[in-house]
Amino acid sequence: MLHVNNGLVLCQHVVRSLGNNFMRFAKINMVLISFTCLAGLAAQASAVTLASHRAIYDLAISRVDSGSAYSNVEGRLAYELTGSKCEGWAVNYRIANRYVQPEKGTQLLDTQLTTWESGDGLEMNLSQKMFIDSNLNGEERLNVKRPKLGTEAKGVMTKPKDLEFTVGSEVLFPSTHQAHLLDEAKKGTTRDVSMVFDGSDGEKTYKAISFIGKMRPPGTFAIDNANPETTPLRGIASWPMTISYYPTDEANAETPSYLASFNMYENGVSTDLILDYGTYALKGKLAKLDMLKTDDCK
Repeated sequence: MLHVNNGLVLCQHVVRSLGNNFMRFAKINMVLISFTCLAGLAAQASAVTLASHRAIYDLAISRVDSGSAYSNVEGRLAYELTGSKCEGWAVNYRIANRYVQPEKGTQLLDTQLTTWESGDGLEMNLSQKMFIDSNLNGEERLNVKRPKLGTEAKGVMTKPKDLEFTVGSEVLFPSTHQAHLLDEAKKGTTRDVSMVFDGSDGEKTYKAISFIGKMRPPGTFAIDNANPETTPLRGIASWPMTISYYPTDEANAETPSYLASFNMYENGVSTDLILDYGTYALKGKLAKLDMLKTDDCK
C-alpha cells in the first residue's frame, strides 16, 4: 500500500504504490489492526459496536522534507461503513489526491474501493480500481476465506492476475482489528502487536504495532470541540492512537512502511488523521460526518 517511488512514472508499479498509500489512509477509519488473538476469537469476544457512518475528510500536506518527490499534496477522502457483527461490515470509499512534483507537473490519483468482511472474521472480499488523471490504471479483486476459527485462510485473487495464497491463522481483517483495538483501549492497554490483512496490497500481510494513549473523556478533545461536524461524537470517549505498519516479507524490517495517527472514538469513528510516509506527511480534517442507522444483532 505504501511504497512511494521517487517520481510519478506512469507504470503499474508506481500506480499500485501510490494507490495503496490511499488504501492505508482508508484503513485508519476501519482501523485501520495479535499475535495473542486469533482473528475469529477476537471478533466473537469483542463487545464493541462499530457505528455505521459516512465521513468526508479534507487532506492536506502537513510536512514535506527536502528529500521528498512532492512539493504539495492535497485531496479528499469519502468513506462509508455500514453493517454489523451479525451481517458483516461493508466499506465504500473514494480517495483522490493531487500530487505536485517540481518540474514534472501535477497528477491526480484516484482510488475507489469496496470491501465486505464477515463479522465472525472468516471471510473478506475486496474490489478496487485506481486511476491517474481519470484513466484506469489498475484494478484488483480478491476473496479470502477461513473454513473455521483458528485456521489459515485461503485467498484467491482474480485481478490484476490469477493467484492463490494463504493468510495466517493469527491474522486479523481490518474491522476485526479495529474492534480489537477498541477493546484493548477500554482495558487500558497501551501497546498492541497484530498481524493485519486488508487486501489492498495484494496477498501481503503487515505487522501493525499500535500505541494507545490515555482515554479522552467525552467532550474534552479541543480540536474536535472546535469542529461542528463532530457534534454527534461529543457524548462518547476517545483515544489517541498511533500505528506503524511493517512489511512481513522483508527479513528483520526495522523501518515501517508508514505511520498513521488519529483520534478514535469508542464507536469506531476517527478524527484528527495524520499519515506519515517518511519524506512527507498528510493531515486529514473531518469535513462532513453523517451517522447512519446501525442494525442491531438479533
